[in-house]
Amino acid sequence: MGKMALGYGSEFHLLRWTGRHRNEFDKRVKTLLSVDNIYWLDFDFCNNKETLDKELKGISFLKKEPNYSTVLSKWGTEWPQRGNPMNWDLVGYTIQDDIKTWILIEAKAHVGELESKSAATTKSLIKIKKTLNKAAENSGIKVSEKNPWTKKHYQLANRIYILDLLKRCGIKAKLISIYFIGDLSSKSRKSPQSQGEWEVEIDKMKKYLNIENSNSIDIIDLFLEVDG
Repeated sequence: MGKMALGYGSEFHLLRWTGRHRNEFDKRVKTLLSVDNIYWLDFDFCNNKETLDKELKGISFLKKEPNYSTVLSKWGTEWPQRGNPMNWDLVGYTIQDDIKTWILIEAKAHVGELESKSAATTKSLIKIKKTLNKAAENSGIKVSEKNPWTKKHYQLANRIYILDLLKRCGIKAKLISIYFIGDLSSKSRKSPQSQGEWEVEIDKMKKYLNIENSNSIDIIDLFLEVDG
């Protein structure tokens, strides 16, 4: 977790929505998922003087799950254990008919946040590429050699892997991508001012990953105005 911007940025707006507008936030998520309950996990404390908190990472949120050891074993085999694992903006779960479904949240406030590439070493990159390609295959998706999942939209790609990993371990999970509308925009920072502007960029990302027509990946988009 880096230093949070004051007054703008996805971290700032997500904190506002979940802190000062929690009831409305929960209502939007419940409506999106057609559920009647939701429980959010706390972040961990840390000794970082700038934030005092740290995001939940990797599969740490599953530590109390009965089959955590199974997931951990697969995770250790399939994914490099050095470096920085996935950082989650927010994690929660819902229980419907005694079935638990994890809710993984990623938030974005400007277009630049859609792009990322792996910074792994050559050896780790080989493992990551193999794992991502297998996750894509499990979802009926073909990864183009021209558009490798380790480049450009790597963050969404590795989140798709986590969804695949959990599914193979019998754990239900959904990824909600939150897109904030109306954030600070400038020449160097393109922040969509409408849902339509976001959708143009999201479509480009999904086409790059070849997932625009996939119905097998549990990813749902949620658009939130910064001012409600």
